[in-house]
Amino acid sequence: MDDKLREEIALFRYGVISDLVSGPLAPGEREAILARIASREWRIPGSSRTTVARSTARDWSDAYRAMGLDGLRPQPRSDLGTSRALPEPAQNLLLDLRRERPRATVDSIIRAARLSGRVAADLQMAPSTVYRLFAAHGVPAEPAGAGPKPDALAFTYPHTGDLWTSDLMHGPRLLVPGRRDGGRTYLYAFLDDATRVVPYAAFYGAENAACFQDAFKQAMLRRGVPRRLYCDNGATFRTHHLQVICATLNVALIHSRPHQPRGRGKIERFFRHVRTAFLPHVTPEMLSGLATLNRVFWAWLEAEYHQTPHGGLGGRTPLDRFCDDAALVRAAPDELERLMRMRVVRRVARDRTVRVDGRLYEAPDGYAGESVEVLFDPYDPARPVHMRRQGEVTEIALRRLDLCTNATLRRTPREPVEPELPPATGISYLELVARGFYDQGPPKNGEEK
Repeated sequence: MDDKLREEIALFRYGVISDLVSGPLAPGEREAILARIASREWRIPGSSRTTVARSTARDWSDAYRAMGLDGLRPQPRSDLGTSRALPEPAQNLLLDLRRERPRATVDSIIRAARLSGRVAADLQMAPSTVYRLFAAHGVPAEPAGAGPKPDALAFTYPHTGDLWTSDLMHGPRLLVPGRRDGGRTYLYAFLDDATRVVPYAAFYGAENAACFQDAFKQAMLRRGVPRRLYCDNGATFRTHHLQVICATLNVALIHSRPHQPRGRGKIERFFRHVRTAFLPHVTPEMLSGLATLNRVFWAWLEAEYHQTPHGGLGGRTPLDRFCDDAALVRAAPDELERLMRMRVVRRVARDRTVRVDGRLYEAPDGYAGESVEVLFDPYDPARPVHMRRQGEVTEIALRRLDLCTNATLRRTPREPVEPELPPATGISYLELVARGFYDQGPPKNGEEK
């Protein structure tokens, strides 16, 4: 098992027990959460199992409280290198049967393999072993085909920060001079489920993870850290960096199932409100740039949306409802800016340059040829960029490469090489070689050596 799979498993385990460690629980609530965990099916990374036992979830929560995310990383197995339970011919037969019959159950595939007579009669083929075999080869263990969809239920979390829902909406085009159609804009927004407050929303010029993570950081700086974050299943919301951030901040990251966007109705209604109450009033002058568009949008959001009675709140305003639970807000940690930085591994070139997102930075002396870990803000290139050796904690600031400045810098002269003193033995190796080459013979007494 490599380090990447260990981290994926740790993030999955945190997602399972996030409700157990997100805060104090009422009497009996812990057992209710454990029962809910044990009753549902899970897609476990690197395993064909689909259930998590109560005792296992209890152990994971204890490990997280004791060691944080590191406590959830699986340790290397002690039986690495031992022989597999199934011989290779039996493995190939089981894999072929699964590929030929994707709708068959694992038990029926095992039975078919036995009846075929192509495996030993006394060979043990436990379903758990076959599940692991299928998972290791990327073959689905469960029968293909979906059953009936469960009914959708209306819900509302009781307190602010219990659940934030996030999504993006395509905004208006900017009227950039010199371009007829301008540039596309995307509205990233977060909605608090209990209060309908929008912790942060802004128009950005791109649809990518860097914009989303910047919006998430701004939301936490303004309205605290949520206990759960519910996102779409798109690539923008499923980055490894976001998973690490949420696990570090004790935020349960939840994604809607592909092609089943249930549970995001509240933020979709907010986007509909933006389309009908804000966008129709946007004038061409407001589309001259992102800063101008966001300036009027933020004013509308705080002065109109947050202070208008909301039907889902019994006629109360989102801001008033948020103030009721102000004491429950989890303040963003002081090191939030540091935690939100992206980490990438880069190799320092021979000229001591490091390339990050198409920009060149200059490393200090002594790092040429090394692979280092670079930490930077993917959205704001103006923020400081740091690096550190892999496995170390000491960070070194990188400065932007300036070729013109480097051309005018005076190089530090090298230290002069001290001439070697004559050998104490009086034997000159090179002189002896030269005399032998020119047939002069060895030096006689009284001659210079």
